[in-house]
Amino acid sequence: MLTDQSDMSENEVLLTKLRNGDELAFAQIYNLYRSKMYIYAYNLCKSSETAEEIVQEVFIRLWQKKAQINTELNFSAYLKKITLNHVLNHLKKVAREKSLQDEIFHYIETIRNTTEDNLLEKELLKTYDEAIENLPPQKKIIYQMSRNEEMSHDQIAEKLNISKNTVKNHMVEATKFIRSYVSKHGSIVCFIIASSNYFRPH
Repeated sequence: MLTDQSDMSENEVLLTKLRNGDELAFAQIYNLYRSKMYIYAYNLCKSSETAEEIVQEVFIRLWQKKAQINTELNFSAYLKKITLNHVLNHLKKVAREKSLQDEIFHYIETIRNTTEDNLLEKELLKTYDEAIENLPPQKKIIYQMSRNEEMSHDQIAEKLNISKNTVKNHMVEATKFIRSYVSKHGSIVCFIIASSNYFRPH
């Protein structure tokens, strides 16, 4: 049964053509959505080079999976979902590097200073804050002194009159608890982030 294109939206027409292997339709879709997906990817990964690579991967995947496209879907949301998955996979792969782990953690800590309406960030922060509130009192104090006040282990030990080793142990245990809490109480997105060891003791 043929579909009357007069009854279809311009977007559906493009997607139908794409599904049928029309390269011109693919080029039009690329031009329409490339910038939006780049901005979305950049806001998540904070790297222009990485965002550019991810966008290319997203559109390559779109072409490879063109036959499976549902022409009636919210295409922008569909592309965002693919982009988000690629960003998370990228972060998961590189998060084992200590320097990047620290950058990612710092990024999470500074989200509160931005006004961008990002559901991923909001969800992660909410679950992260809940985890901190559920820490035992002393671990919570030590963790917040380290993260919020940026105090060294030596400074914390001196202020609380405890050993540096005790501070280190509390930070390790607190960080482990936070990762576990996020993985149990957050969405699958938060689980991926937590399991990628973003939250690490300093």
